[in-house]
Amino acid sequence: MDINTFITKIDADKGLAPLDKFQVMITLPEKVKSLEGMANNLKGLEFLCDAAPMPGKTIATSELRHYGPTRKIAREVTYPEMQLSFIMTNAMTARNVFLDWMNFIISPITANIEYQDSYKGDIEILMLSQQSEAANKGNAILAVKYEQAYPTNVDPINLGWDQMNQLGKFSVNFAYKKWSDTKKPYKKP
Repeated sequence: MDINTFITKIDADKGLAPLDKFQVMITLPEKVKSLEGMANNLKGLEFLCDAAPMPGKTIATSELRHYGPTRKIAREVTYPEMQLSFIMTNAMTARNVFLDWMNFIISPITANIEYQDSYKGDIEILMLSQQSEAANKGNAILAVKYEQAYPTNVDPINLGWDQMNQLGKFSVNFAYKKWSDTKKPYKKP
């Protein structure tokens, strides 16, 4: 392998993609946004998200056998839950957003479940280039939208005397219908 060929290829592809430059934008459903105190908790939420996934793709298969060896055929696209990680503040604003959203989905008092259309939101993740000065879709090298998303789990916070000078974090799992590449939308051939 010639190192100059490698460097030329990297230069032709606009450099290496950094994994530390991204922005997460969470669009809550209108009814959840209108909950008491939610407007204050939403301010700056995107700055507290310190880890986010860019999705992969999985095609589920079924086995088919007519004559000869068994073979696998494509059956459907599957979408596993995704997880966002957040930094905690003393006000617990980010954590409260997701706990309040989950309390809206299933009432902790009555156990009544809301209609799905009233609790689904969207989550958009922008992966930015090293040269990006501002976080917007125009500067993104990859932009993904998780459609019809809602939180299914807020991880517990483990406290301990050995946690001195540690940054508090928690994770939130989300279910969603599908994801789409908003930077390069799919065009049917």
